[in-house]
Amino acid sequence: MEIIDTHMHLWTPETHPWVLDFKDGGHPAGKWESVLTYLTDDYKKDTEGHNVVQCVHVEAVFPGDPVGETIWLNGLADSTGIPTAIVGYCDLSSPDAEDILKRHSEHKRMRGIRNMLNFHKTHPEYSAVSHDDYLTDPNWIRGFALLEKYNLSFELHILCGQMQRAAAVMRDHPGVMVMVDHCGVPYEKTPESMKLWREGLQELAKYPNVYAKVSGMFATDPKWSQQSIEDVVKPVLEIFGIDRCVFASNFPVDKINGTFQQLLSALEPILSAYSKEDQQKFYAGNARKFYKL
Repeated sequence: MEIIDTHMHLWTPETHPWVLDFKDGGHPAGKWESVLTYLTDDYKKDTEGHNVVQCVHVEAVFPGDPVGETIWLNGLADSTGIPTAIVGYCDLSSPDAEDILKRHSEHKRMRGIRNMLNFHKTHPEYSAVSHDDYLTDPNWIRGFALLEKYNLSFELHILCGQMQRAAAVMRDHPGVMVMVDHCGVPYEKTPESMKLWREGLQELAKYPNVYAKVSGMFATDPKWSQQSIEDVVKPVLEIFGIDRCVFASNFPVDKINGTFQQLLSALEPILSAYSKEDQQKFYAGNARKFYKL
């Protein structure tokens, strides 16, 4: 079966110096010492033996001009074939947002934008931003609307308590294709949090422009088990439906806690409930449609 990996990263401490901050821990996924450098040869080795035909690189907090990461990745792709497509970064609330989107769009592999918005009041390790006002900020919403003009999708990286507000933005901008990252990033597994998570996903799934990425299970739960993965993946598949879900590895972040083979093995019994045709949609077909591959 063909696999399109819709979420992977490449970096070195020189290109992305922030990775050194997590060398000894501090990130929910654990210690990053084994993945401080991750380039195309590393990715090829990790996916060897599996029919990974294309992959999408998602922005990785590149310092300075965000278009610099796109230029760097295009150079790698020209010489190695990886990545196939790129999701870049842009602070959509910035007065320079349109200029950044325009310059990103000049590169043929550019497909979308990620602006991580996850924020938690009491768990700073779960936060990627310093405040929780973006989803109601007129400047950010204005930047979000520009994505349709430049034919770019958006990667929605938020926590369960933010989903209802995000859904209102998705409702008001049906022309922007949106991908919910990492099963909705369920770091907290309390009954209350999981209820809020499920309700938030249900609200987001009301809008046909919103898809979901089945990924991040090893990163959000370092002590994962088959049951814990099923408890997250099955609801996502049920809520969004097989036609709006895509596969991703989130390597090398998920590599900290598991192998590519372990990820596929954990998904196999869950996906066995679906026809071979639907499984191929999940592993490749839906990604081709969403990312225009």
